[in-house]
Amino acid sequence: MSVSGQAALILTLFVVLLTGCTPDAAGAAKARPITAVGMTAASVLTTPTRTASLMPAGGVETWRVTNVVDGDTVDVASASGSQERIRVIGVDTPERGECGFADASAALAALVQGKSVTLAAGARDDRDHYGRLLRYLDVSGQDAGLALIQAGYAIARYDSRDGYGRHPREASYVAADAASPNMCGRPAAAAPIAPGMAPTTGVQVFRNCADLNAVYPGGVARVGVTGNTVSGALRPFRVTPRFDDALYAANRTRDGDDDGVACEK
Repeated sequence: MSVSGQAALILTLFVVLLTGCTPDAAGAAKARPITAVGMTAASVLTTPTRTASLMPAGGVETWRVTNVVDGDTVDVASASGSQERIRVIGVDTPERGECGFADASAALAALVQGKSVTLAAGARDDRDHYGRLLRYLDVSGQDAGLALIQAGYAIARYDSRDGYGRHPREASYVAADAASPNMCGRPAAAAPIAPGMAPTTGVQVFRNCADLNAVYPGGVARVGVTGNTVSGALRPFRVTPRFDDALYAANRTRDGDDDGVACEK
């Protein structure tokens, strides 16, 4: 190639290089669009489905309540289509067939059914042994769990007092529980009895785990139970419970995880 031909080739390459970026109206260079290898434009723009289990500890996320299962459990859906069953942290409401079940369920439904709610982490475990996501449930700035306690539909439960670890709102829940009469508690006109105990036929019935543990530090259990079930795993008792079938049956509502031990440590 002649010298003049080489010069022409170099000039051509230089021009091609310069046209790789084109100035915009303000004179700044515009980068050319980059497409990921193996991805279409549609797949690049698609928002991945989110699940609450991917939320960081202490994180919050907004969902819509699609169904109220009972007074402390709801089904929710996210804008991206994810669905979860939520167990509200730090509270306990009556089970089906028990006094207050329908009222507690209706009260929670009135608060959250069909509404956008904020789910906030805070429990020691991300899920319970039923696979339900453990979250606080806030609606329009109101703590639904606390509201249920204050109205007498729920008690403070599943916290550091019964072996589930302290949660950030525990103090306010416990204080509200102590100050609020439970809708299924003893009538106001009943004769005075020992704190935390309701009249029954010879068996003590405790209003909450704090009162029960003051008498039985390890809780009460069915005869034959060999350990405490935590997140689906059987663990040795940290504090040995009182083994008494009648006493356990009378306080069965305090055994929310149905492992045969009420208010375990």
